[in-house]
Amino acid sequence: MITSRRLLEPSSLRWALGWLSALTILLFVAGLLPMIDNYAHLIGFGFGLMLGFALMPYVTVDAQHKRLKLVGVIVCLLLTVVLMAILFILFYVAPIYTCPGCQYFNCIPLTPTFCRSSEVRIHRDEDGF
Repeated sequence: MITSRRLLEPSSLRWALGWLSALTILLFVAGLLPMIDNYAHLIGFGFGLMLGFALMPYVTVDAQHKRLKLVGVIVCLLLTVVLMAILFILFYVAPIYTCPGCQYFNCIPLTPTFCRSSEVRIHRDEDGF
């Protein structure tokens, strides 16, 4: 849809982008419930978006559009390699074990036991609160 925006009518493009944005926001909010990993979905969305843009066949309108598409393919493939390297470093070389605010991206603890099944660690003070 993004790569073929010149071929689509502006009203249908706006409607489709609005629908996809609303669906993405709804799924992110659903990811705040236990047992759904927003981090995995966010990284998967990023990889899927970049690889989909880079590897999907495309229609070119003119020579400038073809050059822009080739630049976009190269940038997306490089970003994919960089993201993979960053993830490798974060998981295997220098893992991050403490991030007090990161827990709320995966699950919002509405009660003390609400996020227990998703293994979200809630940092408490010395009194247990």
